[in-house]
Amino acid sequence: MYSNRKLKHLLLWSMLAGNLAVIHAQDRNIQGKVRDAVTGEVLGNVTINVKGSKQSLQTKADGSFILPTNPNAILVITSTGYKPQEVKVGQAESLEIKLESSNQQIDEVVVVGYGKMKKSNLTGSVSRLDKKVLETGVRSNPASALAGTIPGIRVQQTSGRPGAVPSVTLRGGTTYAGGGNPLVIVDGLIRSGFNDINQNDIESIDVLKDASATAIYGARAANGVVLITTKKGKEGVSNVTLQSKVGINTLNSPFKFLNARDYINWSRKGVQLSGQYQPSQLDQLTKVLPFGTGNLYKDANGNILDGNVTSNAVWSTMFLDDTNRELLQQGWQTMIDPVTGKELIFKDFDYADYALRDFSLTQDYNIAVQGGNDKGKYYGSVGKYNEKGMPISSFYDRTTFVLNGDYKIKPWLQSFSGVNFAYTKWRDAINGEGNYMTRALGAPPTMRGVNANGELLVGKDWQDGNPVVNDDKFIRKNINQKLTLSQAFTVNFLENLSLRVSGNWFFNQSTAESFNKDYLASPGNYVRTRNSSASYDKIYNQTYNAVLNYNTNIREDHHIDAMIGWEFFDAYNNGFSASGTGAPTDDFMDLGLTSPEANKRAIDSYHDRQRITSYFGRVNYDYKEKYLMTLTARRDGYSTLLNNRWGTFPGISLGWALHKEDFLKDYLGADHTVNSLKLRASYGANGNVSGIGSYTLQGSYGTSKYDGQVGYTMSTLSIPNLKWESLMTKEVGLETRLFNKLDLTVAYYHRTTKDKIANLTLPASAGFTTITTNNGDMQNQGVEVDLNYQLLRKSNWDVNVSWNTAYNKNKILKLPYNGVENNRQGGLQVYDSKTKELIWVGGFQEGQDPNVAYAYEATGIIRTQQDLDNYALQLKDLIGARTLVHPDVFNALPADQKGLYYPLALGDVMWKDVNGDGIINSYDRVYMGNTVPKWTGGFGLSVRWKDLSLNSRFDYALGYVAYDGPRAWFLGMMQGTFNTTTDVFNTWTPENPNAQYPSYYWADQLFKNNTSRESSMFYNKGNYLAFRELTLGYRLPKTLANKIKMEDLNVSLTGQNLHYWTKNTLFSAESGSVGQGGGGYPLPRTFILGLQLTF
Repeated sequence: MYSNRKLKHLLLWSMLAGNLAVIHAQDRNIQGKVRDAVTGEVLGNVTINVKGSKQSLQTKADGSFILPTNPNAILVITSTGYKPQEVKVGQAESLEIKLESSNQQIDEVVVVGYGKMKKSNLTGSVSRLDKKVLETGVRSNPASALAGTIPGIRVQQTSGRPGAVPSVTLRGGTTYAGGGNPLVIVDGLIRSGFNDINQNDIESIDVLKDASATAIYGARAANGVVLITTKKGKEGVSNVTLQSKVGINTLNSPFKFLNARDYINWSRKGVQLSGQYQPSQLDQLTKVLPFGTGNLYKDANGNILDGNVTSNAVWSTMFLDDTNRELLQQGWQTMIDPVTGKELIFKDFDYADYALRDFSLTQDYNIAVQGGNDKGKYYGSVGKYNEKGMPISSFYDRTTFVLNGDYKIKPWLQSFSGVNFAYTKWRDAINGEGNYMTRALGAPPTMRGVNANGELLVGKDWQDGNPVVNDDKFIRKNINQKLTLSQAFTVNFLENLSLRVSGNWFFNQSTAESFNKDYLASPGNYVRTRNSSASYDKIYNQTYNAVLNYNTNIREDHHIDAMIGWEFFDAYNNGFSASGTGAPTDDFMDLGLTSPEANKRAIDSYHDRQRITSYFGRVNYDYKEKYLMTLTARRDGYSTLLNNRWGTFPGISLGWALHKEDFLKDYLGADHTVNSLKLRASYGANGNVSGIGSYTLQGSYGTSKYDGQVGYTMSTLSIPNLKWESLMTKEVGLETRLFNKLDLTVAYYHRTTKDKIANLTLPASAGFTTITTNNGDMQNQGVEVDLNYQLLRKSNWDVNVSWNTAYNKNKILKLPYNGVENNRQGGLQVYDSKTKELIWVGGFQEGQDPNVAYAYEATGIIRTQQDLDNYALQLKDLIGARTLVHPDVFNALPADQKGLYYPLALGDVMWKDVNGDGIINSYDRVYMGNTVPKWTGGFGLSVRWKDLSLNSRFDYALGYVAYDGPRAWFLGMMQGTFNTTTDVFNTWTPENPNAQYPSYYWADQLFKNNTSRESSMFYNKGNYLAFRELTLGYRLPKTLANKIKMEDLNVSLTGQNLHYWTKNTLFSAESGSVGQGGGGYPLPRTFILGLQLTF
């Protein structure tokens, strides 16, 4: 009995000891560090899972981890861009894990509509922005980061104004003019654009391009889809990141203007030349003008005149005499008048010194917190972006707040919440940015600047004068507030069956207040109307959807990932505006204080609503990840349409991963030259009703007055049968990896837009000019190439090269029948250079590219009498302000007819007479080129040596022309008093017979139209190569960072918009043609110092 009891005790203690041993083994902590196998660099945020359990964590920034586990456990280590690795713990107390780089282009996970997919399994056309692009530079709008980084996307940054919105077009757009903005979706919510998004909060940007990928978004995705995912919390991570970027902006203008001495010289000679044809114009030389001599310093009584009181004292140009000789002691200058030979006195004054800042600052600050565990994760940030413009008082200021979190309520129920708030205020240049910059840079340099009291002069008037004088008189307050709330729940019914329901609410409110105090409009003329206005616009969007996901494997080899969903979208907009005049004082801008008299106040309001109901689904199938197929369909119902509200948009795509075929294993695979090779093809449909307002198709009525009575008349016709535009896209592509270094993607696409919404011109008897109908088909087709090459990867070195390019061509296939050739709309007639017969070109025509330019061709300048005789003896030029003829022909005219003609002269332009009939008229215009680039793309170089990095980025556009109207305007002195560019030094004179440009006339449009007619002289190749960005960075070694209680420290120096290599001479090389008198706001050159600290 005792022995049995003893044996039981022994067994009990043995079992207890065994359990304690197991418990002890499970409680043992294993520590380690994860590094790059080649460079030895520590890797943070690497996921480590214990195989067969839910135990998981992520490595710290220094690559270290501590994990409680047992010797028999197997660790599964995964990280984006590296091959997965399994490590058995064993008896080791510390592990040194080295990860090998994988084919990141194939293994990365990209965002697609309502889900994610591994890129290797994609069969549609989806591109992802390299995240490094968002980590450098300063941007008020993240869209600018897409320039030259993704094939097929053209980003035009045509304005340097703070907060300016770039134009984004995918694959040539869907409009005849080559436009159409892609659909922007942020964390599942449709947004109007990028401009309220803090680039520091962006985790990824994915672009869906072909219809098989975009069909899941149906009618709103005709121009492609940009999916932006903001940052979320990460399990096993807890850190705080501080970011600071401060940039200095400098003006980057291609125009160089004359100083006062040269301005007076050329202006007076230009007037003298024009006066040969209209002697009355010689009066300009003695008038009160910037170059005239009618300006006064003192009145008849010897009192110094004030340029803010009388226009006689605005400009400095005068003949030197005893009344003004004392000004020489104040720094005024003298010169000999090229017209009279007398001595002139003048002062050199630069408006830009007052109207523009020498440089401006851009500041971007951000603080973010991130963390999480197996129960929940969070990410929060506060950002502050402030950019000062080059024009005084202009700025763009934005504050953002983001909070994203998810929480596992139950093992089968998870909650996802998000808050995104942006508060923006700004002030633009008064009188519009283009006018402001043109006038600030090109203003006459002979203004006196200040009066005898040292007060700044307003100049000619408040628009063309010195804006500083009235800067505090124009009150402008613009504020925009955007709030996004999102809430989603995921219910996991089974391991492979889940339901996600979500709601998104978007509030957008803009307010604008304007008030003009009493201001000096021109010398001696005050405007005291005190105009006041206020307005607000509100947008409230709601999106609700439910998506059921099912994922399963059949016999291990067949994988199916399916989803079906429903979505409801509601957009309600309303606005209010009011204005008034006659406020009693400058101290209050309230509308209630404006005059209550009749016609002194105005009020208006509006509202509209759109609703969309959608049903959609997608099935992804693959066999051993070798044969791939995706089926997509969406059905949308749109409230804006009347009798044709519903549209169905299907898509199908197929893929074949050849490198996984057994019969090709001797030729393709990891150990061969061709590591991977995938072929794909797709076909899909989208719809489009962009540009159709909420109530456009219902028709509208307006008020009118007849015989003193007010009544209602129809303003627009009802169009109940208008239907969707249908876009069908076919695409084939190839994706491959070579030498384990080079990733290459090539794609060809063909898109046809049918039932294009177009305006049909009606006869005058109809009472309406046009009606909107479904007539017109258009075609886009092109090729895209994307290449990434890992040139070098060693322990201390990393060198990568990227390049992409895209070719696109648009053509009109069908237009509304109108009885003319090719159903042409618009256009012009010109002579065919071969047949000499008249043909129609330009405008919109079936079978032709809609974006072409025609202009007069300058064949040269009349440099000698021989040139003049050969060109003009038998010629009449009808494009001048009067008919232009040879001087002998002019002299032979009767006196009563000479007023209809001007004689040609040396220095005038010779024009191409296309049909040789001796007459230059509008039919003699010739083809200049395409106005939309055929080729777009970019390339970059990334170099890392130890902890130093150098990254550069370039983008380009090729195959188009651009008209430089501003330069023609300046060289034609078309405004009459403005300055001109230094190109005037290269105009024809007897002393400079080989000049590039014709003679410099005052108001050329009134005489020969040498520069004012649109011609080849000012059409340039628009091709450009932009040196977009160069960043030098230094990352403090982890060991040193840890010693100062940091996880990471990065310092960078970036140059942005550094240079354009181009023959395009516009303010912005990315602009298309700009008309005469237009201007622009050059994109500033920016130098940025960046600092990032992570704790």
